[in-house]
Amino acid sequence: MIPLHIRDMSIPELREFMLSEGEPEYRFRQLATWIYARLSTDFQQMTDLSLDLRGRLAERFVVRSAQPVSIQESEIDGTRKYLFELHDGARVESVLMAYEDRTTLCVSSQVGCPLDCVFCETAKGRFQRDLTAGEILDQVCTLKEDAGLASKKVNVVFMGMGEPLLNYDALVSAIRTLNDPLGLKLGARRVTVSTSSFPDRIRALADTDTACSLALSLNAPDDPSRRELMPKASRFSIEELMDAARYFVLSGRRRVTIEYVMLKGVNTSDDDADALARLTRDQPFKINLIPYNPGRESEFEPISEAEIQRFVRRLLPVATAVTVRRSRGADIDAACGQLWTKSLLEKEGPVEGTA
Repeated sequence: MIPLHIRDMSIPELREFMLSEGEPEYRFRQLATWIYARLSTDFQQMTDLSLDLRGRLAERFVVRSAQPVSIQESEIDGTRKYLFELHDGARVESVLMAYEDRTTLCVSSQVGCPLDCVFCETAKGRFQRDLTAGEILDQVCTLKEDAGLASKKVNVVFMGMGEPLLNYDALVSAIRTLNDPLGLKLGARRVTVSTSSFPDRIRALADTDTACSLALSLNAPDDPSRRELMPKASRFSIEELMDAARYFVLSGRRRVTIEYVMLKGVNTSDDDADALARLTRDQPFKINLIPYNPGRESEFEPISEAEIQRFVRRLLPVATAVTVRRSRGADIDAACGQLWTKSLLEKEGPVEGTA
């Protein structure tokens, strides 16, 4: 029998399982503490559980199924990029970014991505499958453990490979464990879901009992331009997406961030800035500008600092708030999906669209 992944169970499901095994309530709490507070991946290390219980758990479950097979660390800023291999041989990326005042863990929700945005490195490899909640949580727990953050709070952002809202059930289950006091204890300010579309699912997420923030990956100020850059994500209009984002804010969540990847000569003119500013005028949205980080073979060029500042100055008189996300790990495979597509080339030969 193939062992089940214990992190696929929610905290309430873990409690019910332990009670069904005839264990007292405190044993469930001890087990949850080992898995999420102490980040243990070996039942035999859980010494305040009985030998019999440890044996029964080890026969039925694994604590971690996503195993890191490659880690790149930047000599510039210490950013670490992880390549995880899953139980079926599929692989995903995660990134650990350490700042002076915080640590951010960027995790994946799918193996590949089905949306094919033209500027995205992940789109150069084929979409394979969704991740389970346990595989998502494995990324968070492994990065926390490796960074020595077992007792510290971090930020978790769903900005890695995949479209989180297309893996909705696993996403919500993972966030609930991230939020839970017996899980990772992270509040809404520390968990961010980045999505490119799907207004109905944005509303559904707003209506759940999860605590998280939202980032809307817009990348163009009008529908025709967005269809060119994000053809599959543009089935819904910008107006529909902004309406859903406002609903998310009004549900009592934190302010929504509008993400905008800056592609030199494509979406960075003064007219683009004016149109983007109008979209966010008098709205509870922050604009986060993301200078494009080129992959190995890209038709787009990075934008200069002078052009970034020109765009910011154009936005600021109208937009509520504007920030610029600075690139990390410039000396490693830093672009989202780059380490993964590199591994596909090594395992399988050229991937369609990259040769």
